[in-house]
Amino acid sequence: MAKLSVFIPVYNEESRLEDNIIKLYRILNQLKYSFEIFIIDDNSSDSTPAISNKLRKKYDSIKFIRYEKGPSRRENLARSFPLSKGDVIVFMDADMATDLNFLAPLIKGIYDGNDIVIASRYMKESKSNRRLNRYLISKTYNNFLKILFNSKIRDHQCGFKAFRRPVALSIVKSMGYDKSFTRGWFWDAEFMIRAQRENLKILEIPVFWDESNKSTFNFFREIKMIPHILNIRFRL
Repeated sequence: MAKLSVFIPVYNEESRLEDNIIKLYRILNQLKYSFEIFIIDDNSSDSTPAISNKLRKKYDSIKFIRYEKGPSRRENLARSFPLSKGDVIVFMDADMATDLNFLAPLIKGIYDGNDIVIASRYMKESKSNRRLNRYLISKTYNNFLKILFNSKIRDHQCGFKAFRRPVALSIVKSMGYDKSFTRGWFWDAEFMIRAQRENLKILEIPVFWDESNKSTFNFFREIKMIPHILNIRFRL
């Protein structure tokens, strides 16, 4: 039977972690695949580790990994991918802003022959509920990437993606681990830009997405990624 490795990066998620992981577990149980869930703690300072350990002990398919240096955005998440045993690697943000009913088509897209399947909030069939300022920042950012890198992706940033395992491990290896954590928010986009340069088969699917009340995005903090973006532009 095909197996999924589902990764959930978490940072100070005590208020919603247990409910969201149980909801994800139940939906995965309804699918035709075997699965493992990785909770990747990015150096949380609240009770996230205790809740994660409780879930790990309760469910055999849940694994918990904690990193003491962070938050790293995606660096520690990607560092954990080699621990997976599945044919397909999936990751989604802990707020589960994307409707989990779209998990089935996300995975099906891989088994239909695609290397990467990603959610897009900018397809006409998608429904997205978000604040205007966040929408404008996201739209501007995606258009900037299209111009700078000639990217064909509509939505680089949505935290709901699936990859064939060898593809994910290969791209993560080429990206390397950014010890300075300056790559920040650009991690998702860099992954997709590198995937396009390798002519991988990428499918975007429409989703229903509802912005979380608790967002970790900080515009001024993420400005530090600009030198990294320019460096990647000239290197690639």
